[in-house]
Amino acid sequence: MSGRPILTALALVAMFQAGCQSASQNTSTSTTANAAAETNKAAVRHFMDKALAGGDTTIVDSMLAENFVEHQVFPGNAPDRNGVKAFIVQWHAAFPDLKVDIHDMAADSNEVWVYSTMSGTMTGPLMGMKPTGKSFQSEGFDLIRFEDGKVVEHWGAMDNGAMMEQLGVSMPAAPGSKPAKRG
Repeated sequence: MSGRPILTALALVAMFQAGCQSASQNTSTSTTANAAAETNKAAVRHFMDKALAGGDTTIVDSMLAENFVEHQVFPGNAPDRNGVKAFIVQWHAAFPDLKVDIHDMAADSNEVWVYSTMSGTMTGPLMGMKPTGKSFQSEGFDLIRFEDGKVVEHWGAMDNGAMMEQLGVSMPAAPGSKPAKRG
């Protein structure tokens, strides 16, 4: 019986040491994940400022992986890096003053979430629509996934209906669709 408290104490010391080692490993992993998250957030900010708002399509090749997949495909654009470049060119032709304001951004080691507002004045054509000279402001959410320092996927949601209403245009009809009847 007299050895039991010593064994209990040794067991507690062993558990404490194991817990400290585990906490140390978790801290190291957490630090690495936080560094990756901050690096990815900075890359997304750079892309939104220079490529999306600034019109610099050269950033696409340096930031997006060759196997990149765009899940928010605009009509007529491919779901890849070339489609993103085409989007940037089209939108800057239509909205030379295009602006992106980032309101909030969160990240983990390989994903970045962004809440932003895009705005601009339509002085050029877009997807077959004639310029209206009107401005728009539309909120959006983006999810960007990274692998090995490159963007491999993007998902986005933007209030296109509100944007079109502000611009005074209607969305192009899908091929083969009939206009809605008013009644």
